[in-house]
Amino acid sequence: MLRALGKRYRLGVVTNGIDRVQRSRLAASGLAPLFEVVVTSQGCGFAKPDPRILHVALDALHVSPRHAVYVGDDAAVDSAAARAAGVSFVWIDRGEPVMGLRPRRRVRRLVELPDLLQFD
Repeated sequence: MLRALGKRYRLGVVTNGIDRVQRSRLAASGLAPLFEVVVTSQGCGFAKPDPRILHVALDALHVSPRHAVYVGDDAAVDSAAARAAGVSFVWIDRGEPVMGLRPRRRVRRLVELPDLLQFD
């Protein structure tokens, strides 16, 4: 699914975490080559929900907020960052209890994402 999306969209990772740890996880998973940009809170100095972490990724990808979609699994923190950055948000709803927000655009599995994005 990520390979298919990568043929049409520029892909990046935005994560709160230690740079070395997050990059080693991506490398170990074999997913690292699928992402043009990896932005960590440690690497840029901002953590979600601060929208500046998303702006760092957008700048690196040369993508405007209105042309971006942020996919995240934290209904509160990820959606707040996306909203503040002016980026559309898609929530990965894993069926866990969520307090407060239930984002309107959501998928239960990442394989549903291309259909939500009207991917052909």
